[in-house]
Amino acid sequence: MGVPIRLAPAALLCASTLVAGLPAGLLPPSDHRPEVPQPELGQRYTSHEALLAYARALAAAAPDRLRLTTLGVTEEGREQPFLVITSPANLKRLEEWKALNARLAEPRTCSEDEARRIAETSPVFVWLGYSVHGSEVSGSEAALAVAYHFAAARSPEVLRQLDRVVILMDLTQNPDGRARHLQGVAEATTPFIANDPADAQNTSRWPAGRFNHRLFDLNRDWAWQTQGETRAKTAAFLQWNPQVVADFHEMQPETSYYFPPTMQPIHEALPKAFSGRWQAAFGKGVAQAFDARGWAYFSRDVFDLFYPGYGDSWPTFQGAVGMTFEVAGQGGVAYRRLDGEILTLESRIRRHAAASLATVATAAAERQPLLLDFQRARREQVALGDRAGAFLFAEGDDPARARQLATLLERNGIEVQRTTAELATSGLEPIGLARSAGLPAGSYLVPLDQPKGALAQALLEGEARMGPKPTYDITAWSLPIAFHVPAWRAKARPKVATAIRPDAAPTALAEAAWGYLLPAGHEGVERTLATLLLEGFKATALAEPAQFQDRKLDAGTIVLRKSGNPPGLKARLEALGQLNRHPVLATDTAQMTSGPDLGSNRALILKAPRIAVLMDRPADAPAFGALAHTLTEAGLPFVQLRTDRLGSTPLARFTHLVLVDDSQGHDSAQGRAWQQVLGEGGAAKLKAWIAEGGTLLAFQGGAAYASRAGLTPTGFHLLAKAAEEARLKEKDPKREAPKVDPAELVRPWDKREDRALEESIPGTFLKVRVDGSHPLAWGLHADQGAAVLDTSDPILELSAGGENPLHFAKEDLKVSGLLPKAMEARLHQTAWAIRERSGLGAVILLAGDPVFRAQTPFTRRLLFNAIFFGPYRPVTE
Repeated sequence: MGVPIRLAPAALLCASTLVAGLPAGLLPPSDHRPEVPQPELGQRYTSHEALLAYARALAAAAPDRLRLTTLGVTEEGREQPFLVITSPANLKRLEEWKALNARLAEPRTCSEDEARRIAETSPVFVWLGYSVHGSEVSGSEAALAVAYHFAAARSPEVLRQLDRVVILMDLTQNPDGRARHLQGVAEATTPFIANDPADAQNTSRWPAGRFNHRLFDLNRDWAWQTQGETRAKTAAFLQWNPQVVADFHEMQPETSYYFPPTMQPIHEALPKAFSGRWQAAFGKGVAQAFDARGWAYFSRDVFDLFYPGYGDSWPTFQGAVGMTFEVAGQGGVAYRRLDGEILTLESRIRRHAAASLATVATAAAERQPLLLDFQRARREQVALGDRAGAFLFAEGDDPARARQLATLLERNGIEVQRTTAELATSGLEPIGLARSAGLPAGSYLVPLDQPKGALAQALLEGEARMGPKPTYDITAWSLPIAFHVPAWRAKARPKVATAIRPDAAPTALAEAAWGYLLPAGHEGVERTLATLLLEGFKATALAEPAQFQDRKLDAGTIVLRKSGNPPGLKARLEALGQLNRHPVLATDTAQMTSGPDLGSNRALILKAPRIAVLMDRPADAPAFGALAHTLTEAGLPFVQLRTDRLGSTPLARFTHLVLVDDSQGHDSAQGRAWQQVLGEGGAAKLKAWIAEGGTLLAFQGGAAYASRAGLTPTGFHLLAKAAEEARLKEKDPKREAPKVDPAELVRPWDKREDRALEESIPGTFLKVRVDGSHPLAWGLHADQGAAVLDTSDPILELSAGGENPLHFAKEDLKVSGLLPKAMEARLHQTAWAIRERSGLGAVILLAGDPVFRAQTPFTRRLLFNAIFFGPYRPVTE
C-alpha cells in the first residue's frame, strides 16, 4: 500500500493561479520580469477558470510579447484560449508576418526567389498543443509554465528565440474533458494524497476525461472534423500555417517519455521534404535536454505516422513537422510505480515543459531551413503538375452526400473543382468497389498538384500501403468508400474543363392536391422525418419500389398525405427540404404507374421513436458518444439510461433501446461486461420488453451480449483463438482443450506481435452483400455490394430464423485495409446485420459500429433505417 501524504484539508484544485509558485528548477535560469505573474504549479491541478484567469493576467502583464484570443467555445460553454507569443518587434508586425507566411504556403504564387527572401527575415511559426485528451492534464499545466517563461524571461537566449519564432499555444485542446477529469479528482480528494494505483484519484470514472463533451477522441478527429473543438482548431491552423507542430500527451504510468522520431509505418504520401530528418533533429534537441537531467525516454517505438487524423500526421501531410510527445502519467497528482518511484504531477510538468522549450529552441536555431522545407514540401507537390493525377467523384444516387464529402475536403483546406463536361471512366482506377455510375458534368475533381495534394491523396485513395509493421490505429479510412460515393483515381489529371458551380438555388415546392414525397436514399431526409414526426405530422413509408411519373421511387420513400395532416404541411416541408438539402416531390394522385400505390396497406405507418441508450460502464464511451452525436445531429431525442436504473425503469415508455459495444479498459469486452453488469434480471426484463413490442438495437459487444443472454438464438464467434476457445469453454465446461499447433510453441519471441495481428481485423473496409429490399437496407443503393468498416469482434452467424440483409459472401472481402487471410476465411458466410422477430418486437444485431467516430455515412443510414423501419412487419403476417 502506498504511503499517504498528509495535506491541508483543501481540494486539490487550484482556484487561483496568480500567486507565485513555480517549483525550483522547473524552468532554465533566467532573469524574469517581476511584473509578470508566475503560475502556481505542481502540487495541485489548475481549474479551467484559473487557467483562463492566468492567461488573461499574463496577457495584461506582457502585452508587448503576447496576444490572447479564443479559438471557440465548447459545448459546455468553456473558452478555448489561444496564445500568440513572440518578440515585441515581431508582435508589432504580426499581421505582416502572418500574411508572408501565407504566401510561403502558396507556391503557385510565391516563387522560389521570393520564398528565399521571406525565409531570410521571417520568423518560424511553432504550434504547441496541450491536453487534447482531457485526462492527460499535465500538458495544460506545463503550457502555463512555458507561456510564463516566454512572456517573462529576459535572458539573451530567450530574446533571440523570440526574435526568430512566433509561438502559437493551444493551452487546452479539450476543456470539457479536462474539467470532467478534474472534477472526478476533486471529488476523490481526501486530506491525504494516496499514491496507490488503485486510489480513486488514479482511476477514472465513466466517462473518462479523455473525451470531449460528446465523448469523442479529439486526437483522431483532425481530418474528419466532426467536433466543434476540432473545427475551431483546424480553422486557426489553416490561417497560421505553422511549420512546426508539437502535440503533448500522457501515456501509461509504467513507461517513461516518448518523443520523435516516430516508428514505422510512415505513410508513403507524406511530403518528401519531410523525410524524417526534421523529426530526428527535434528529437535530438529533446534528448540533449533530458540527458542533462538524467531522465529516461524512448523513440522509434509504439507511435507511428500512418493514420492521417492525428495531431502529428495531419499537419505533416501539409508540409509541417508534426510530432507527438508522451509523458508517463495517470489521473491523480501522485502514483506509485512498480519500481517504487512516485510519479508526481510536478515530474510530468517538468518533462513536458523541458520538451516544449527544447522544441522552440530547435525551431529557432533551424528557422530558415524549416521555412524553406515547408515551402519545398508544397512546391514539389505543385510541380508535379498533371503527373500528380487527380481524384474524381460523382454525385451518384445522393448529391447531398457527395456535397458533404466535398465540404469536408474544403474544410481541410483542399481545393475541389466541378467539371463542366462528362468524363468517361475507362482507364481510371475505381476507388473501393467497382461502380457502374459515370462522371457527368458537375462531378467533383480534386487535382493533386495543389499545396495540400499529399493530404488529399491520404484521405481519398482507396488503399494506403502500410508495410510490414502494424499501425497504431485503423488501417482503412478512404473517404469515398466511407461515404459510398462513386469515385475514381486518375494517374494523370484528366483533360476536362472545370468551373465554380454553385449549388442550385432551391426551387419552390408546388402545391399538391394529394400529398408529398421524400424520396429514399438522400442525406437529410432523416432529419426532416424526425422533425415532422415529433411535431405531430403523420407519415408512411413505401415498402416496395414504385414508379412516379418518370421517376422511380425506392422502398423507404416517405409519403405525407395532405388529408389528416395539419394545414401547414407544405410550408413545413418546403422549409425543411431547403434546410436539410434534399428533394421534396408534390403529387396530385396516390396512383403510381407501377408498384404499390401510395395508399397501399403494405406501407409502414411511421411513429416518432422513443429511444433509450444504455450508458455508464461497461458501455464503450466513444461508441456511446458517436451514437449520441449521430442522434443529436439528426434531431432525434433520446434518453441516456444508466445501467443501474434499468431494473427500476418501466421500459414500456421506449420503442427502441440501444446497446453499443462494451469495453474493459481499452479492449472490447465481447458482451461479457454487459452480461456481468445487467445480470439475469436485466436480461429477463429486456426479453419481456422485446416480446411486448420493443426493438433492441445491439452493436458489436452489444450484439454478442444479446446472444450470450439469450435475447437472440443467433450465435457468434470471436477472432482470437484463445478468446474463442474461452467462449466455447463457457458454453461447455467439459470441453477438452484443442491441440496446440507445435509451430505456435516455437514461434520466435520477436514475432509474438504477429500472432495478435493475424487474429484481428484492425479497422478494415470489407465487402458485404446487401439485400436492398429489406427495411434495414432501404435507400442504401448498394445492389452491387458495399463496404462496411469492421474493427473487432464479434463474427455473427447467419440467422436461421431471422433475416440477414447485410452479409459476407464466400468471395474476396477486403476492400481497403489489412485483412489476414485466416480472418477472411472465418468471415465467409457470416452476417454483418441481422433482424429477428421476437414476440411483437424485434432484435437488430450489427457486427460492427454503424457510426464509428461519426465518419461512416453509408452505414449511418442503416442506423436510421433500424430506428424508423426496424419494427416493420408486412401486412401478410
